[in-house]
Amino acid sequence: MTKETPMTLTAHPETVDREWLEARVVALLEDEGPIDPAESLIYYGLDSLRVMKLAAELKTHGITVSFEDLASEPTLDAWDALIAARRGG
Repeated sequence: MTKETPMTLTAHPETVDREWLEARVVALLEDEGPIDPAESLIYYGLDSLRVMKLAAELKTHGITVSFEDLASEPTLDAWDALIAARRGG
């Protein structure tokens, strides 16, 4: 009997797009309201544990970013640009 691998572990970097990022951030923040993509996510309650969780999730998608990479500019716009650069497109 083989153990199934969760979908996130087999995902490709291409599956991480702006829509995925926004959905993950909203879920991490447990915030139903709109998020200004240029506003610091700290104002929405983002903390270091959630940043580390997102960095780990991105790694499962083949995108290596560190806590420091994400924490240096915690906005959706900055993270989207960082992920695109690390993804190569």
